[in-house]
Amino acid sequence: MSVRGFWQRVMLVLVGAGAISASLGMQFPSSGAPITGASNPADAGLGRGRMDGEVPYATREMQDHQLKKLREEHQKQVFSDTARMLALAAVLKEDADKGAKPTPDTLKDVDEIAKLAKRVSERIKTQ
Repeated sequence: MSVRGFWQRVMLVLVGAGAISASLGMQFPSSGAPITGASNPADAGLGRGRMDGEVPYATREMQDHQLKKLREEHQKQVFSDTARMLALAAVLKEDADKGAKPTPDTLKDVDEIAKLAKRVSERIKTQ
């Protein structure tokens, strides 16, 4: 790979990192989506006065709480990966500004940025 091709790849990764970090500026939902579906199979046929498809309140509350915790953890992972990606991108940009030749460590950083960008993108899509 030529030096010029390498720095073009670095700039492409930096642009991608900037786009992902900008997309994180959107507001994430703070509560879970409404739960739909059939009632708990263990409660089926017990005649507790619930209609079909109605989930007990305690179960819904626990599911909402678990979903909220999962989303918070998911969001923390996205932010930590993005912070790491931006730190690596800043180091690469400094190297590019200095006109330094690519080293094996620089190539590893570029690959790590690409992996982090892919992981963050996938996590945002699944959120």
